[in-house]
Order: sequence, then C-alpha cells, then structure tokens
Amino acid sequence: MTQVRCLAPAKINLFLRIVGRRADGFHLLDSLMVAVELADEVAVDAAFGQTTSIAVLSDHPAAPGGPANLAYRAATRFLEATGRSARLTFRINKHIPVGSGLGGGSSDAAAALWALNTVADSPLNVEQLMAVGARLGSDVPFFVHRTGARVRGVGDVVAPVAFPRQLAVVLCSTGTFVSTRTVYSRVDLSLTSGPGPTSIHDFVAGQKPISELLVNDLEAAVAQIHPEVLSVKSTMSELGALGTLMSGSGSAVFGIWPDASSAMKAAHRLRARGLWAHATRTLDGWSETLP
Repeated sequence: MTQVRCLAPAKINLFLRIVGRRADGFHLLDSLMVAVELADEVAVDAAFGQTTSIAVLSDHPAAPGGPANLAYRAATRFLEATGRSARLTFRINKHIPVGSGLGGGSSDAAAALWALNTVADSPLNVEQLMAVGARLGSDVPFFVHRTGARVRGVGDVVAPVAFPRQLAVVLCSTGTFVSTRTVYSRVDLSLTSGPGPTSIHDFVAGQKPISELLVNDLEAAVAQIHPEVLSVKSTMSELGALGTLMSGSGSAVFGIWPDASSAMKAAHRLRARGLWAHATRTLDGWSETLP
C-alpha cells in the first residue's frame, strides 16, 4: 500500500466569457484562470493488483463521499485509461467552500489523477491526464495543467499564462450553493460579452488596471437567483477592493487588493459581518505532490 498526498487549490476566473454553444448543448468558454493558495488536501492509499475497489472519504458534510464525488469518477477514468486494477482509498480535507464556483471538486479530481499517476509510476503524460480530466468537467484540465492559464473550448484548450506578480485576493461567500447546470440554463447568449481580449499581457503585467479585465458572463444569471452576490461585490468595493467579480458559476465573489495586509484587514471586516471570507494570494504554479 502506497500513500500520496496532493494539494488541490481553489481558482478564480479573472474573466469568463461565453462565446458560443456546441450542437450538443455544451457552452464554449474563454476564461483567464489562476489558482490561489487556499486549497483542499487529497490523500490516496493505493494498492495495484487484480481487483478494484474505490472509497472516497470527505471531512465536509456538504462534500459527497463515494461514487458521487468527482475524485471517485477521476479514479474510475484513470483505471480505465491505464487498464489497471487497484484498491484505492481517498481522504479529502476540505477547505474550499462547496458549490462556490472556486473549483474545489474539480481540483480534488485533478489531484486524484496526479496522485494515481504518481503511485502508478506515471503511465500517462500531462496531455493524457488532461484528456482524462476533460471527461470529468470543464475546470479539471486547468487544474491538471497546474499553472495560470487561458482556457477555451469546453475547458479542454489550456494555454499557460505567466503572471509576473502575485495578486492579493479576498474570497467571500454567503454560503449559498449554486447549481452550475441551473446557471448555464439561464445564460442568454445574446447578452454575453463575446470573445475575450486577444492580448492580456498588459493586464497580467500590471500595466492596465485589473478592474478593466474583470468580466463574468454568468454573473447576471446568478444574481437573478441570488442577488446577495451583488451585495457582496458592493461591500468589497466599499472596503477598498481594486476590482471585484463572481468566480466561475458562483456564488463566491473575489476581490483584488493592493497588498496582502489590506486584503487581510478586509477579510476580517467581512467575517465580522457574518460572511465567510479568506485572504489569500494567487499561485503561478504548484507542486504535483506533497511530502
């Protein structure tokens, strides 16, 4: 039996545009995604052999265990792709709010893929792992890639973007769970903002204000159901955010602050108002496994 532990960071979408829809109904995206230091931890005990059993244990009541967990599906897909059998037990320590648009489930799935690939002596390369991840969800290939990236298509086209500086970020959530399926069903393609900028260098290099980049075509659809998203954005702006945006399909909101100190103060003041808030920083890349 071999154990491997992986970091499963949250992510934010600095912009998220819906640029079309395929014939099968899946929406086409154009997004700039970056991970942040807030992270789940995923550990797997693995024994490869002649039989397969998979167990997923989570320490958070809102995160499903067993086959309903995306890490379980990731393990199933990995074994199918490699033709292996194994007895697997995953233990997930949750720190990322569930159903918040911060990518926790997708990140856990990507961490599960990395962990299994590690204990199996790397039968799949990164591109192959991303292809497996694309069958699980649109955010999974980004997390498999493990660097800031511009993500297109249905999440399967991932181009790395180097961020020359870390951003001080505050994540905030009212605790509202948002169904991704419901959000996308409410998107009006005639009202979306169209293709993203062809060049984002000026923004990531800090030569243009980050607030000019922050667009999320899903935000209006979520705000119709959960108007508190806009209230959180307004509160963050009052507390000094340089820009605010709902992340992904919501309902979590993030704000960008000038520095880590001001971000920590803002997070403290948000918590004093009864909100979940966490000050963190962006990650340009992260290690595959933990010691």
